[in-house]
Amino acid sequence: MPNHTLSRRSALSAGLAAGLAPTMLGVPAAGAAPKSRDAALLGLFGAMPPRPKPQFTVLETTDIEGGQRLKIEYFLEAAYPPLGEPEDRVRAYLMVPNRGAGQRLPAILAFHQDGPQFNLGKAEPVGLAGDANLFYALDLFRRGHVVLCPDRFYHAERRRGVDPAGPADNPRDVKLLDHRVGQLLLRGRSSIGKEVFDAMVATDLLVSLPYVDPARIAGIGHSAGGMMLVHWMAADKRAKAGISSCGLFEMLNFFREDAIKRRSASIALPGLAALGRSADYLAMVAPRNVLLTRGRWEWGTKGEWREASLRHVAETEDMVAHARARGSGKSLDVIYFDEAGGNHDFPPGVRDQAYAWLKTRL
Repeated sequence: MPNHTLSRRSALSAGLAAGLAPTMLGVPAAGAAPKSRDAALLGLFGAMPPRPKPQFTVLETTDIEGGQRLKIEYFLEAAYPPLGEPEDRVRAYLMVPNRGAGQRLPAILAFHQDGPQFNLGKAEPVGLAGDANLFYALDLFRRGHVVLCPDRFYHAERRRGVDPAGPADNPRDVKLLDHRVGQLLLRGRSSIGKEVFDAMVATDLLVSLPYVDPARIAGIGHSAGGMMLVHWMAADKRAKAGISSCGLFEMLNFFREDAIKRRSASIALPGLAALGRSADYLAMVAPRNVLLTRGRWEWGTKGEWREASLRHVAETEDMVAHARARGSGKSLDVIYFDEAGGNHDFPPGVRDQAYAWLKTRL
């Protein structure tokens, strides 16, 4: 654990107490039209290639209780010869409940977490590996939803330069991810923009399925997957509701000089500080529905980590206030929890509340 100085801890406390963090964030020029600012913020995602026609190949079909789990593959983007990049394809799990003839079901796009386990990807939310508290794709399938869970950018079978089925090696995988983000930046893109594009292609696939109700599309994600969920919903109005589990954070605070940890530049959104803040993307979701969850002690309960946890909760409160001030109103809900120690988690009681919330929105 880093040994931060007392002066840094004092600065964090003073800044939080005085409410400085929000006021130090980048904001648009006074009087900027909200719609034009939102368009500019969405433009920060960078260049978007044409989305392909939705079609997929079934690689495996497994009968499971209540329906089927299909492993599928579909095309995302063409090769890019100037950088030697091959075409981009994604593998995903598609979970389809049993249904009546002609019945159309609500559908979920499930975003898996990051963390050091780059090898898990889509396998965790569908219940094949990892933490049982994060089997939310399987949970929602069992509740009657069609669920699509793709490997996110540079995870599991989308890793290049290594055995895609091999184990994780966090230092190596972080470097390879940074390399691929560098390729995106050279093309006027970003990692967040790439993932938004990928999610929109996945949504195209979901709404093309004859057993999916295109008016009832929702999403769910934990941690970085929950961060991506909010950006996808900001960009894609087909998403009617979403659950972000311990996911959304204020990116400008993430990279402040007095931040408690140092982060990889691969997750930064170029230009955000000059135009707005992460909470602006949350505000764009309205009047569609979004639920945030936040453990009260995600950073820990001792010393400077307790202070960081308190600051994390205060940051969430500020983002929610900002979004509501911009019109989110009752379409935005938050669960702050102490269950399971209030950790960076999606414990059973919180999941039950989240699923009950989603049922009323779809």
